[in-house]
Amino acid sequence: MPSNTFDQIVGLFDGSDEPVDLATERANAATVGALYQAVPGVADELMAELRAGSYLMTPEEPREDLVILLVHGGGFRSGNAAMVRLLAASLALGTRARVILPEYRLAPENPCPAAITDCLEAFDHAATLAPNVVVIGESAGANLAAAVLLQRREQAMAGVLLCGVFDLREERFHTGSWVERADTEYLLKAHLGPQMRIDYLGTRPADDPLVSPVLADLRGLPPLLLQVSSAERLLDDSLHLATAAARAGVHVELDVWPHMYHCWQIAAGFLPEATEAATRIAAFVNRVAEGRVVDGAALSTGPAIP
Repeated sequence: MPSNTFDQIVGLFDGSDEPVDLATERANAATVGALYQAVPGVADELMAELRAGSYLMTPEEPREDLVILLVHGGGFRSGNAAMVRLLAASLALGTRARVILPEYRLAPENPCPAAITDCLEAFDHAATLAPNVVVIGESAGANLAAAVLLQRREQAMAGVLLCGVFDLREERFHTGSWVERADTEYLLKAHLGPQMRIDYLGTRPADDPLVSPVLADLRGLPPLLLQVSSAERLLDDSLHLATAAARAGVHVELDVWPHMYHCWQIAAGFLPEATEAATRIAAFVNRVAEGRVVDGAALSTGPAIP
């Protein structure tokens, strides 16, 4: 059963499926971001090198070989980098890596590819800070992280995709888990899927692999970790992407949690299940960094067979 903290958090959620206007969405996200309290051992500072509102989270005595790029969600139309500082702090402590939280232009004012362009610029900046970059994203940010991985597959060391939306075709929001998980979904209201695809896509076709990575050629991607809740509307997106990655020969790990609400990981350090999820993410990053995956340096040597 979920923790008492989990029960307390979900008790605060609005159980209504009534639509929420964009201004309210953005105000709610700003409120969540403002709740952050500094985590001992991790400095957070605004980054002048990236778009306004971007953050750099730095642990004490950070490593120089690795930096993490963590892309926030919000349905492409709300959310902010400040919201994911708890998760970023947990990852900074767990990996000793600096964590960049980029802001990006939001839809509908700035439809695709504006957000992808901003995230690619953030990746390229991260690559100037360390030779290895891990790309992490949550919700719509996982979609953007996947787009970055597709365009920087030769440079990225690994990818971590949390509760992502990976298929923006219209039929996705009328079938499968988007419909079947309506009774167990805590956060994603029914109208949000169709609305975000309209706002984000603009004139971009929904079958473009950069917006629907389940349709992409995934060959050559770095190792991936996907986390998702089996109770959420976006369950199928992670299941389908993990399957496609496996069929493409990508090292992929799928971590499915029962009961959890969408993107519970961002409450790391407060919600026990989120802290455990972040611990698993950090362990994956450390394992890849140490070469303890197929094709990794740590496994490339061994006793020769006579």
